[in-house]
Amino acid sequence: MFYGMLPKVAPLLCCGLLAIFNASGAAAAAQTKFWNITGDTIVKFELAPAGTTTWGPDQCKNDEDHSVDDDERLVIKDVPTGSYDARITFQGGRVCFVKALKVEDGKIFSVEHNQLKDCSTP
Repeated sequence: MFYGMLPKVAPLLCCGLLAIFNASGAAAAAQTKFWNITGDTIVKFELAPAGTTTWGPDQCKNDEDHSVDDDERLVIKDVPTGSYDARITFQGGRVCFVKALKVEDGKIFSVEHNQLKDCSTP
């Protein structure tokens, strides 16, 4: 009896398995990214858990030219989902902070010019 059903069921099983593999592959391939919409080039981008100054590594090192131009996206590595403060150094040496950025694994988060606070110039 089972062998009689196999030609009808096998394509459905194959399609179902392919859908599962494609969905899990897509989820694994999704990268967390930062989108720079500040209007300036960033040369150093560091994140710390919100409310702390425990800065992580410079994420700009993940980019080919170690900087993030305006309207460019940067792959963020080894930063789990959470709320973070950012310390951003721009080309020319200006340093600004952004508080309470929401970072979600596999999603894009951004910083706009009006979010920059406590900026200092060299």
